[in-house]
Amino acid sequence: MGVSAILPIHDEATVLGRVLDAIDRQSWRPDELVCVLDDCRDESEAIVRTRPAKVVRVKVRNTAAALAAGISETSHEILLLFDGNTLVPIDYAARLLEAFETTGADLVEWHGGMMLLPRSTLDRYGPFSRMHLWTLEYFLRVESRGGQVVRLNGPHKRLKRSPLGRNIRYGLDYSALVERYGIAPFFRIGTKSGWIPDLFAAIGTIVGHVKNRRLWRALQALPGAIRDR
Repeated sequence: MGVSAILPIHDEATVLGRVLDAIDRQSWRPDELVCVLDDCRDESEAIVRTRPAKVVRVKVRNTAAALAAGISETSHEILLLFDGNTLVPIDYAARLLEAFETTGADLVEWHGGMMLLPRSTLDRYGPFSRMHLWTLEYFLRVESRGGQVVRLNGPHKRLKRSPLGRNIRYGLDYSALVERYGIAPFFRIGTKSGWIPDLFAAIGTIVGHVKNRRLWRALQALPGAIRDR
């Protein structure tokens, strides 16, 4: 069964060479690489053109939508997602594939948007949403419908920090997921991107609860969520 790798890119020229090198050095190489250039205005395309990759251009400025465009151009059943500014170890692909074959999971996560899943998972549970927190939404959707998500929490290195304003949007999305899936009412600080980015995400969660008139309900649910951790 073949494996297609997809790499979403938005103005990553300063780090893209290192990311592509990490893909080239994988101990188990995917059968193809699809690079999705999402409204890139730097030298990202020139860098990608030096590698044996299929290039897709979009102007969606949204990671999940860019991935969907890349997936539509892939040739194989198994989809392996990379991140445009994150380094992974040389056994990234091998470990994800091994976990998938061993567990038969619907999706195997490494960290955030880095994962492996068969095309049949998208057919069964639908496409990724366009939320900023699309990864968590998808994991919760799959699990809520009886699917299996295996989380490896593998090592990785972010080469560029996300703008803090994006973490506010993560928090706003998180507040919507609280209502939809009944998860812990507040974003847990110090567990995802670092204390300061997570603090901004927590502020976004509070703003989302206030905006949707759910803050009091969320506060009432907080003691139970703390006990369950």
